[in-house]
Amino acid sequence: MNTISTTSATKLSNVLRKTNGISEHDVDLESNSTIWTENGTQTKFGKKTKPGTVIPRGLKQIVPTNKPKKRKVKLMNWKKYHRLNVIYAFIDELERDYPAICTVSVIGQSVEGRDIKMLKISNSDARNSAIWLDASIHSREWISTAVVTYIADYIARNFHSLPTSITNKDWHIVPILNPDGYEYTHTHDRMWRKNRAKYDGERVGVDLNRNFSCGWGNNGDEGSSEEPSSVFYRGPMPFSEPEAIAVRDTILGSTVIFKAFLSFHSYYELIIFPWGYKREPCPDYLKLLEGGAVMARVHKFTQYLKAAV
Repeated sequence: MNTISTTSATKLSNVLRKTNGISEHDVDLESNSTIWTENGTQTKFGKKTKPGTVIPRGLKQIVPTNKPKKRKVKLMNWKKYHRLNVIYAFIDELERDYPAICTVSVIGQSVEGRDIKMLKISNSDARNSAIWLDASIHSREWISTAVVTYIADYIARNFHSLPTSITNKDWHIVPILNPDGYEYTHTHDRMWRKNRAKYDGERVGVDLNRNFSCGWGNNGDEGSSEEPSSVFYRGPMPFSEPEAIAVRDTILGSTVIFKAFLSFHSYYELIIFPWGYKREPCPDYLKLLEGGAVMARVHKFTQYLKAAV
């Protein structure tokens, strides 16, 4: 478990009191939401993300219950999972329908040469800060793309009636960060997780979520692997993969300060924050815990465990 000072423990208690008096041991039996804050063993993905025909449980709770405004063209729905071309056509449609606030750009290309597209929703106010949302960095986690496209749709179609806390942000939304793997899960192997880079002969794929430089390989094979056949293969070096480079260069190249970075995964209802590669609390641990607690209240509350994603 994390070790924090007496002063930090007092601050933690105050944080928890502000979130409806919940203690770190409280568990709501009607909820399966959890905050995981430390490194640990990845739970097997299983078969819980097989395609479905209804809106997945909990998706409607992400945004207010009123429906987005009716679109001009019924290109997109959330009753089934869609291929890459449909997702990209959908964000292009938002740009056409709302050109004053929506722009689509290509922030990079995948190993196999597919575009990595990003939707930006912004009123272009120079005082704005930025929010980053990405999905399907693990290609088999289709529900993550459904979630961020639903969020994008709601923000774009209701922008001028939303509170200032939403409209004073530049929303950077990448619905499919791993397009090669995403397509591969539709055409070949539903449970494929990595990208489609080839290393060491015929062994294919890097876990893009482990290809960033922070803590890369610091703990050996704990939480990642140097073995190309592993689903947790971190790559031969940090930022060896163009998909990870696209994220890095887009954020570091921005003149706007990013206030939040949210990468969506499945299938657990979790809020996971740093560190994922060591046990020491990160510098913003209490702030992140407070923010995570507020977010978790949407699904009641929670318990604290250790994990990596």
